[in-house]
Amino acid sequence: MALIVETGQIVPDADSYISLEDARAMVAKFGWALPDDDTEAESALRNGASYIDLQEPFLCGSRVSAEQGLAYPRMGVSVNGFPVSSDSIPKQVIKAQIAAAVEYGKGTDVRASSDGRITTHEEVVGAVVVEYANNGATGATVTITAAMDSLRPLICGGGNNGVQFRETRG
Repeated sequence: MALIVETGQIVPDADSYISLEDARAMVAKFGWALPDDDTEAESALRNGASYIDLQEPFLCGSRVSAEQGLAYPRMGVSVNGFPVSSDSIPKQVIKAQIAAAVEYGKGTDVRASSDGRITTHEEVVGAVVVEYANNGATGATVTITAAMDSLRPLICGGGNNGVQFRETRG
């Protein structure tokens, strides 16, 4: 099933911020890779867009419409002191989606379930010995650093010189 690209015009059922063709060109530019199979690459891009949706509570501004399927477009957003049009998708969002898609395409289980224990030593000699780190972790959620770095200017109070802040209306 082909990607439905959000252009900033509230495209019904949108599931990506970039087409597969444009995504392949962009990953090549950065030396990254998506799966060779188009179906797998499209799935990775959909998951990349979903990764951005997971960050929505931290994103500045608010959705333009209750009907939109993705976190962008947004109103009330600025980057480096310049307003972002509420009918556009910032380039930072597209790069973040692709960075996340690359990880999903590698098979990274970004939202894995875990008991929080990290194996520090495992030995198989006679009986099995396994040691776990007591790191206090409660899950195996992976942060996709390249995606978060791209989104940073769009996160309230993060990397945008404190220009933006979260506003709620009662």
